[in-house]
Amino acid sequence: MYVFVCVRASVRSSMEALWLCYSSPTPQSASHLLALLVLCLSLAAVTASLLFHWLIDLLKYDIQTALVAVGIYATAVFILSSLIHPFRCAFMLIFPTLFARQGRKLLLSASMMIVVLFVLPNMAANIATLTHVVKCASEKLSQSLLSSSNLINTIKDNIVRRTEESVDGSLVQTLRDFDHTTHINVSEVKGRLHVLSQRVQEDFSEVKSQVQDLKLLFSRIFAAGFVLYLFSESVMYLRSYLTSVRFDNTYITGGLRRKGAEKGIVVEAKDVKNGVNSTSFRITKKELFKCLAPAMVITLYLLMTVFLIVLDFFLYYLVKTGGPWISNMPSTNISINVNFKVGTEVAICQILSSDCQLELFNFNRTYTALIHSDPNVCEAQSSKLNPSVVTALVFLYLFSYTLLPLEVYARRLRRKVAASFFQQQEERRVEFLIKKIQTKQKERQNEVFFIETKHQDKDVSGMIDQL
Repeated sequence: MYVFVCVRASVRSSMEALWLCYSSPTPQSASHLLALLVLCLSLAAVTASLLFHWLIDLLKYDIQTALVAVGIYATAVFILSSLIHPFRCAFMLIFPTLFARQGRKLLLSASMMIVVLFVLPNMAANIATLTHVVKCASEKLSQSLLSSSNLINTIKDNIVRRTEESVDGSLVQTLRDFDHTTHINVSEVKGRLHVLSQRVQEDFSEVKSQVQDLKLLFSRIFAAGFVLYLFSESVMYLRSYLTSVRFDNTYITGGLRRKGAEKGIVVEAKDVKNGVNSTSFRITKKELFKCLAPAMVITLYLLMTVFLIVLDFFLYYLVKTGGPWISNMPSTNISINVNFKVGTEVAICQILSSDCQLELFNFNRTYTALIHSDPNVCEAQSSKLNPSVVTALVFLYLFSYTLLPLEVYARRLRRKVAASFFQQQEERRVEFLIKKIQTKQKERQNEVFFIETKHQDKDVSGMIDQL
C-alpha cells in the first residue's frame, strides 16, 4: 500500500511538472525547453497519426495526398505550439470543447450529415430500383407486344396470297401496296428500343456515380468545417477569457477560497450569481435543469432519424418483395379473328335493280399469339442500409446523451486549462470576484442592521406609549 501511494505521488508530481513546462509562457531552464519540445512533438505526432487514419479510411484520400497534408499539419502544429504560448492553450482547449455544448452540436450535425449522405441516398436508390423494375417490366411487355406484331404481317401476307389465287386485277396490286406500306420492321424497332434502354441505364449509372461523388465531397467539406469550428470556438473562448473578467467567472475555486480566507471572507456559492462549487464533483440543480432543453432537442433529432430509417427499411422491403411480383407478370394469350370477303356485283342484277353479289373468295381464319415477360431479365436489386451506418448513428446519439452531464465537467475543465496557462489573468478574475462578494456581503449586513434598528425603534415607541 505504501509503495502504491509513493508511485502515485511520483506520477502526479511528474505530470504536474510536465504540465507546468507546457503551460508556462517561457521555459525557465534548458530542461524545461527540452520537455516542452518533446511534448509538442509528441502531441503533433499523435494528432497527425489520427488525422492520417481519418483521411485514408473515412475521407478516401489517396496516400500521397494524405501524407502531404499530414506532413504540413504536423510541422505547423509543432512549430506554432513550440513558439506561441496562446496557440498551445487554444489547441488544448479543443479537447474539453469536444465535450461541451459545441461538441454536442457537432455530434448532432454529424448525425444529420450521415442521414443526408447515407440514409436518404439509400431511400432514393430503392425508389429508383422500384421505378427501374416497373420500366423494365413495361419494356419487356412492349417488346412482347411488338413481337406479336409479326402476326399482323403474317395475316396480311396470307390475305395477299389468297387473293392472288382467287382474284386477278387491280385488287391484288392494291393489297400488295397496302401490305408494303403497313409492314412492321420488328427487328429495327426492337433495336431502337434496346438502344434507348441502354441510354437510360447509362444515365442511371451516371447519376448513381455522381451521388457517390457528392457524398464524398460533402463528407470532406464537413470534416474541414468540423476542425475549423472546434479551433475557432477554442480561440473565441480564450479571447473572451483574456478580455473580460466577467466571462465564465462563476466558479468557486480553491484559489478563490484561499484568497477570501486571507481577507477574512468566507466564500460560498450563494455569494456569486449562478455560482458553482468547482472543487467538488457534485452537479447543482441549476446545472441539471440546463440539461433538460438540450435533451429534448436531441430527442427530436432522434425521432426524426428513427422515422427516416424505418421509412428506408419499408422501401427496402417493398423493393425486395414487390420487385419480383411486378416483373413476374403472368403470360396472356391473344387471338385475332380475320374475316375478309371479296365479292362483285353481277351486271344483270344491276339491270334488274336487285341486290345480288357474286362472292369471289372468303378468307376467315383465327390467329393466336402469346404475350409474356421473362422474370429473370428484370431483377430487383434492393439496396439495404449498411449496418455500420445504423451503428454509427446509435453511437452518436448515445454519446450526445452522455455529453449532457459531462458538459458540466467539460466547462469546468476548460476554464481550469485557461487559468493554468494565464495565471495573472486568473488572479485578476479572482480579485474581481472577491470585490464583488465583499460588496454583496456589506449590502447584506447593512440590510440586517437596518431591520434590527427598525425593530428597536418600534420597541422604544411602544414603551413610550405605555408610559
